[in-house]
Amino acid sequence: MQRSGVTAFVLVLLVVGGFIFLLWSNAQPAPELRVIVPTQSAPTEAVNAWEQILEAGFGEDSTPLPTVAIPTGEFVPPTVAPVSLGSTPITASELGGQAAEQFSVPATPTRPVLTPQLVATEIPLTSIAVTRAAVQWQPPPLIPPLSRDPLGRDHYYFLRPVDSNATNRGLFYYPYGSDGPENAWRIHTGIDMPNDIGQTVRAAGSGMIAWAGPGFQSTSSYGNVVLIEHDFGYDGQPLYTLYAHLSAVLVFSGQRVNAGDAIGLVGNSGRVTGPHVHFEVRYGENIYGASVNPVLWMVPYVGTGVIAGRLTDRSGNLLDDVDITVRSYATGLTIDTTATYIYEGTSIDVNADPIWDENFVVGDVPVGRVEVIANVEGERISQIVNVVEGTTNFVDLTPREPDAQPTNVVEASG
Repeated sequence: MQRSGVTAFVLVLLVVGGFIFLLWSNAQPAPELRVIVPTQSAPTEAVNAWEQILEAGFGEDSTPLPTVAIPTGEFVPPTVAPVSLGSTPITASELGGQAAEQFSVPATPTRPVLTPQLVATEIPLTSIAVTRAAVQWQPPPLIPPLSRDPLGRDHYYFLRPVDSNATNRGLFYYPYGSDGPENAWRIHTGIDMPNDIGQTVRAAGSGMIAWAGPGFQSTSSYGNVVLIEHDFGYDGQPLYTLYAHLSAVLVFSGQRVNAGDAIGLVGNSGRVTGPHVHFEVRYGENIYGASVNPVLWMVPYVGTGVIAGRLTDRSGNLLDDVDITVRSYATGLTIDTTATYIYEGTSIDVNADPIWDENFVVGDVPVGRVEVIANVEGERISQIVNVVEGTTNFVDLTPREPDAQPTNVVEASG
């Protein structure tokens, strides 16, 4: 019991002593605070050893740096004393040291190849206005030779004889086989392309010039003429193309030409009503009665075809000089007109094609469905044709029997 009391007394003393120590330590004055400002050491200059060496030199044995004296006086440009040349000319022998060789034979210049002289017409040429503008761009033609018909019946062998920047299709009112707008002209054995005098006329195909000049086949009607016998034919028969009424002829007989070569210039020589080129195709022989429709031999324009057909009466006889109209099936607008050939009393003037046996042709018809119309004694006859590019599309037109019922339109194509 006495031991426990001693222990408690000791614990109390320790607690009191610890408390007194805390009071004493808190009562001590706080140390003075000092603000420390950061400082930066002064930069030291970088030492370049090479710079010091160059400033000090390399020692007593080093080579001193060169110095250049700066001129202080006024600059005077240098002058060169002129060289006096003698006025005596130097000869070739003195220059080369050898005597110049003398030529006793004079030089002979080479003459150029002779060109054919233009054949001028004896008939004075005058500019006459034509119905169609002389200079206008046409669609590009297809490329010959061309035969897209599945049965091989087409024979588009020839180029157009006039460029596309001028009129290179025939007059619509004077087609092949017709007698003109007032039935007063001679039956046409070709097609006419009206242009200004001087427009270039070109060979429709390759071949030999068989005639060049006026007086063709003892007639003055054609004026100045170029006739080409082509170096290709059809079905074993020769082919000829004729270009008439020229103002000038650019080739000569016996000359060989290629397709597209210039052979003449458009004119109005011979029997004409205005300047143009008359274009003919002759099949089999070179005579007046051997012509065929050039539209079936000359390539059509791109995007167009040709319509050929036969218009007959109920007995199958060909009907002469009947108007044919081609209209667009979609719009009803007229595309072109022509007339059937005139055969009566003119058997030697025009001929049907050896393949198609037609009596009318309409060229350069836009592709698509068109209606071909004829009027015979008050009766309207028509058929629908599907025109295919670059082909001949054939149609037969015949009046109905009097007691026959109207039938639907029949589509025809090449």
